[in-house]
Amino acid sequence: MTKKIDPVEALQFYADNDLCEVISEKSQNHLLQKDVKETVEVIKKPVPQFFAKPVLSTSDALSNLAKKSQISEVVIASDTTFQSLNEIVAKAKKLAQGAKNLTELRKAVENFDGCNLKKMATNTVFSDGNPNSKVMVIGEAPGNHEDLQGIPFCGDSGKVLDDMFRAINMTRAENFYITNVLFWRPPGNRRPTDEELAICRPFVERHIELMNPEVLVLVGATSMTAMLGITEPIGKIRGEFMDYAPKFLSRKIKTFTIFHPSYLMRQSSKKKVAWQDMLALEKFLKNV
Repeated sequence: MTKKIDPVEALQFYADNDLCEVISEKSQNHLLQKDVKETVEVIKKPVPQFFAKPVLSTSDALSNLAKKSQISEVVIASDTTFQSLNEIVAKAKKLAQGAKNLTELRKAVENFDGCNLKKMATNTVFSDGNPNSKVMVIGEAPGNHEDLQGIPFCGDSGKVLDDMFRAINMTRAENFYITNVLFWRPPGNRRPTDEELAICRPFVERHIELMNPEVLVLVGATSMTAMLGITEPIGKIRGEFMDYAPKFLSRKIKTFTIFHPSYLMRQSSKKKVAWQDMLALEKFLKNV
């Protein structure tokens, strides 16, 4: 059984071993002699709680917000600004279906306030590339570069992705269109939650419906799971053409899953497999 650490003992250890700089915002001059008693007094003061506990559901989020703001449940229930996940998703569906073209859909996404990620994001990252192409690429979520510039896959991963397509004579300016399953950057580039994916899904589905591509290229495991509902390792699914036939589409669309560029940057041994996948995609597109 793991022994619990006493916070007081831990702080005393820091003091005894002259490690105050670890828990202090001020730099320490280790060449000067310190008054240990004074140091212990300082670090024994209550440590402020900077980190929030993870929220696992919309109801938990509302409950926590009510406690922090000292708002009663009655007020929350009567306040129309607080909506359930189902209500938020229903609003997203209505807005998405109301968009008659990609320009209107982009505007609907930019004006949508139902996803909390938007409040922390710099930009809404909608799409890039040629909207008239027959290849639609769907990634996971914006990163730091994407958030700052408002363009999907414009950082290091984007450069690798462009190189992968350029190797089969394709560019995003002419031959493919690119977006993500989320339009706003998750803090710290963490993995998207199921709620965030559910809220953005109506826009993503309408995006596909309006684009009407011949093939969807799913980049990475998160995109694969979000679009196909497959939880198996991406290594078992990548490189295979699968039928994508949800109810909102009038016809089947082929999907093709590839490794995420950031994964290839960490696992260079997989680049050979990724190259084989791109050749398979090239062969497929020649017969479309």
